[in-house]
Amino acid sequence: MHIKVDERKVAFDEIKDFEECALCGTAAVISPVGKIDYDSDKSIVFPSGMEKSGKTFAKLRETMVDIQTGKIEAPEGWIYKIK
Repeated sequence: MHIKVDERKVAFDEIKDFEECALCGTAAVISPVGKIDYDSDKSIVFPSGMEKSGKTFAKLRETMVDIQTGKIEAPEGWIYKIK
């Protein structure tokens, strides 16, 4: 997908500047985050995640599902056959 990736710890103060936010896992693939509540009365809202995924995460999820279902070939080393 040619997405630039920067793998690092993220400071909580940075999250408010994100365009999109999502969580991932083996069963959920990628699920959009619409809102993060913190303290007792504060929230960070991601409009792109309130109803559905934003453009980037929607494409990433589609690609991952296509790999899982065999519609497109997985990158080298992503899939292991269990005997």
